[in-house]
Amino acid sequence: MTSEDEHKKIIKELLDDLNEKIRNDLIVERQKIVGFTTSEISCNFLALLLHRKNLISPGFNVNHRFFISEKIARKKFDFDFPFKEKLIPLLVEQERYRILLCYGRDKKRDVVEKAIKVMLTIKKIIEEEIGETI
Repeated sequence: MTSEDEHKKIIKELLDDLNEKIRNDLIVERQKIVGFTTSEISCNFLALLLHRKNLISPGFNVNHRFFISEKIARKKFDFDFPFKEKLIPLLVEQERYRILLCYGRDKKRDVVEKAIKVMLTIKKIIEEEIGETI
């Protein structure tokens, strides 16, 4: 079971790793890791929000595969939560970037940067909602 504190710890570790790649200008060379990392950060932020609002049980796992399509995401999350109408499309977009970056040929810098930007948008929305910067 993953608690709020565990989600925060995971988010912080992954953000630190991502920021290190950004600082060292390695996002293109390590794009598969960036694709994985941005997706995992986004899912952990959603899980943190849903835990904070007592909308999921401690054992519920927010899996990146839930966001393979908007239809599947809405089925998995058939309850209301803050900013759902903004977050679901962003998480679906984040999953699309995960697939693009983690599989197949390397992508150009702008694709990697867009994956990071989507994750940062999710981060901002959720941090503002929970009133805490992670």
